[in-house]
Amino acid sequence: MDRSLHRPCEHSASQVRRDATSTPEKPIEIAPGVWWVGVRLDKDHFQCHTYFLANGSEGVLIDPGSPLTIEGTLAKLRTITDFGAIRWLVCHHSDPDICAALPRLGEVLTHPEIQVVTEWRANALIRHYGHRFSTYLVEQHDWCLPLLGGRRLEFQLTPYLHFPGAMVSYDSLSHTLFSSDLFGGFVPDSNVLESDDAAYIIENARPFHQHYMPSRELLSAGLARIRSRWPCIGRIAPQHGHIVAATIVDEVFSALGAMECGVYCLADADMDLKRLLRIAEARRRLNDVLVHQSSPVGMVRAIGNILESSGQASACELAVEMPTDGWTTWSADDSHPQRRKPHAGWHQICLLGQPAMVLAIQGHGASQLFDPDMEKMLRDFADSMRPWLDHLLEEQLQAREMAALNIAVLCDPLTGLANRRALEEVKLPSAYSLIELDLDHFKQVNDSFGHDAGDRVLKQLAQILRESVREQDQTFRLGGEEFLVLLPEADQATALLVAERIRLSVRQLDLARDAPDGGITVSLGVSTKPAQLSSDFSQLMGLADQALYAAKGEGRDRVCAADSLSLSSR
Repeated sequence: MDRSLHRPCEHSASQVRRDATSTPEKPIEIAPGVWWVGVRLDKDHFQCHTYFLANGSEGVLIDPGSPLTIEGTLAKLRTITDFGAIRWLVCHHSDPDICAALPRLGEVLTHPEIQVVTEWRANALIRHYGHRFSTYLVEQHDWCLPLLGGRRLEFQLTPYLHFPGAMVSYDSLSHTLFSSDLFGGFVPDSNVLESDDAAYIIENARPFHQHYMPSRELLSAGLARIRSRWPCIGRIAPQHGHIVAATIVDEVFSALGAMECGVYCLADADMDLKRLLRIAEARRRLNDVLVHQSSPVGMVRAIGNILESSGQASACELAVEMPTDGWTTWSADDSHPQRRKPHAGWHQICLLGQPAMVLAIQGHGASQLFDPDMEKMLRDFADSMRPWLDHLLEEQLQAREMAALNIAVLCDPLTGLANRRALEEVKLPSAYSLIELDLDHFKQVNDSFGHDAGDRVLKQLAQILRESVREQDQTFRLGGEEFLVLLPEADQATALLVAERIRLSVRQLDLARDAPDGGITVSLGVSTKPAQLSSDFSQLMGLADQALYAAKGEGRDRVCAADSLSLSSR
């Protein structure tokens, strides 16, 4: 074996199962009916692999390639199949090294029902290559592509590894996992196609995954899903790097899942790994907060704790320019938001787009210096907060709509007072008084001046009620010209004083254009429930109603109390 094939990596494969340079013009069968039909490029190009599943009249071309490789791939395919037998084009994601050859394939492939097999997120971009093929979306077909002879190509979503809609596939006949970018590597100087040296595979995969995969947590979770779904994997065929032999599949899965990823994206030049890992840990914790914390106060407190533990901040604020309320700022010290912009002197991380959002951070000491790599990570985190912010705005909109609906259901639209339905939902105190009132001769207002005049009178009466009662009292329009005031913890003397205040205020209204003789009066009935009595609300309403009728019967424009009508008349 020529160990020079493994440079620049120091590890050497114990066996080289396939050497892609031995017969460069021919395809290589990596499993029965499974062919490598890629093209080896020079060391200045990123090596990409294409595979073909020979399956009668329904052949499958996996990750077809780009203009740099497609002619060589077509030459290999001609030696093993007729172009009319290629039925499916699987694209694991949307990058050009996979999909840019689709327009060329549209010129040479002849199967009448040929389709691109992919996932909807990738398809949204693949369409931009301008190919002619229709699409088979795997999520609409139970993540499976049934093939001739009972063979199945099954798919598993691997989100953010490295594309949001990235996926892998598994051939049920050969037990081959086509892993797309997973298990791939940068190996421009190596001609090894398949190896059973796990250390060699991992060392070549390490820089690739650290650059492309966002985090170890996402990587290990994606690998666990794959392993759980397909426990029997005969080999791993990635798009880049080396085919992984069956004997080391378990070892490679375990080693790759433990790899630290997403670290080097945090810095432009400084590779202080300890510091970068501390930033990576802060990012991991922030992402957890984003998933589990829905309230703005909880969010800003969690972010503040994370930044403080990283040594970067002593306090922070979250400010959003709300569509209806303007700038609204949440801080860890306040349970409720404040209507203001964030502190201008603090370090500010701004979220692009609308509405505007600012994460304001108070640094340690007078200099307020801030780690630029931490700032870059926080800017990335702020961008990922957009869905969270959209959800917050949607919740607030729903709350406003629900409040408006409650107002519509429980509020009288003319006067703005609570209505009879709202009265039914009131939680009554142990002691209270009721004032029931009715405008005198109100029918004459409507008959002589019209219903618009009547509405104006009712609105003025409602305003008098608001101004005549205490903050804790509640006012209701029961219907027509009939109103009710509920006075919690008010004894009869207090209720009579309030009722008299209302009566006198109504007499003083100037209604020259809305009522006969330019004015109107009101009759009022009062009932009181001391704490020691067990009367229910309907009884108190009945007593107030009796008192109101007594006031009407005694000549109107007066207040009567239910318990002693003759002595309580005013």
